[in-house]
Amino acid sequence: MVSALFLSGCTLLNRGRSKVPTIEMMVDNTLPIKRTDAFVVLRISDLVEIAPGFTPRAFIVTESGSNQEIPYQVDDMNNDGEADEIAMVMSMEPGQRKSLSIRYAPEGRAVRLGFDKRTRAAVHPEYEGIGWESEMIAYRIYPDHRNSIGVFGKQQKGLSLDKFAASVKDKGFNQLEDWGVSVLDGGDSLGCGGFGLWYENGIVKPLNKSSRFSSKPEDMIDRYMRIASDGPIRSAAQVIYDNWRIGDQTIRVTATYSIFAGQRWTRTEIKVEGADNPMKIATGVTKSEAAELVRNEEEGFFYTWGTQSQLDPPDNFGMALVYPTENFDSFQDDSETGSYVAVLNPGADNEIAYWSLAAWNRGEEIGVSKDSAFKLLVSSEAQQLKNPLTVTLIKPEEVEAAEPSKEAK
Repeated sequence: MVSALFLSGCTLLNRGRSKVPTIEMMVDNTLPIKRTDAFVVLRISDLVEIAPGFTPRAFIVTESGSNQEIPYQVDDMNNDGEADEIAMVMSMEPGQRKSLSIRYAPEGRAVRLGFDKRTRAAVHPEYEGIGWESEMIAYRIYPDHRNSIGVFGKQQKGLSLDKFAASVKDKGFNQLEDWGVSVLDGGDSLGCGGFGLWYENGIVKPLNKSSRFSSKPEDMIDRYMRIASDGPIRSAAQVIYDNWRIGDQTIRVTATYSIFAGQRWTRTEIKVEGADNPMKIATGVTKSEAAELVRNEEEGFFYTWGTQSQLDPPDNFGMALVYPTENFDSFQDDSETGSYVAVLNPGADNEIAYWSLAAWNRGEEIGVSKDSAFKLLVSSEAQQLKNPLTVTLIKPEEVEAAEPSKEAK
């Protein structure tokens, strides 16, 4: 039996009273704290495994027993032309369990009005690279010999990458606007969460030759940039470094930078291909004499806070690196790049993920004005990132569709 479903941003309509296949999903907040805009990512292959008729072309996610829709999007993260993930965000009370329903039409088509766009990823030549943002903060990477991540601070919530690109050509990088300004240009440092390979007790940036740093065109490796996702819930930028020579090996490294609605952090996923053995990854934040370093190896993070923004005069700005403690190798104060560094050991598959975040003291609604507030923010984010919402999928049953609404919202 085929159900013809029409999906809007708020409501599911069904022609007649028929049966709609449904996957039930239980989501648990295992922490005793409230979580706002907490994320869930579902693999479409997992949904198809328990419900072979599921298709990402026609489905809707609601709180069970209601038509309250959960914001979500469908992504092709591995660039094979097929959707492979569903990303969504929801708020959860302390210790709450939430029951969700994924209703789908095996041969249907979706007409979606969409959700509020709260993230953005874009390539703009005006800021020399690829950028990604939520309404809270924005980042950009220089995918050249620097491989450094800079930060755009915001004084009010909203998306600003396109505004910044339009403005920088005429006003430069340091013109303060309500929607944002460049507060960190990482230069040759790691910036806020940039990376290199840790080799022979030093950071190796993406170069062809044995020199750790070079701006000569002949030393550059092949690089490819793409927008992996530019959706309302999640945006992701990806940089592929091909023919990267390290010692006597030639490897390929893929870095994916993701940000979710309502969040300040970037999740960075590094995948190394072609190496004989797992390659150590070095990541961290820019070192500044104006900022104090705080480390917590037990919880797996370190951060800096102080008058380290690049404005004139500089104002308070914080950066943090959160990492999986089970992959931690060592902490390094690297003078060559001017960075505080976490050296991480990927697993046998040569893949690893970590998080970086930044906060600026400006902005009445979104600013972080004190070191104590930034400390609390970093500690809370580290706890939540390492204890994500847990998801239990229940095999679908045929459930009776609700009476069709008279009006689509």
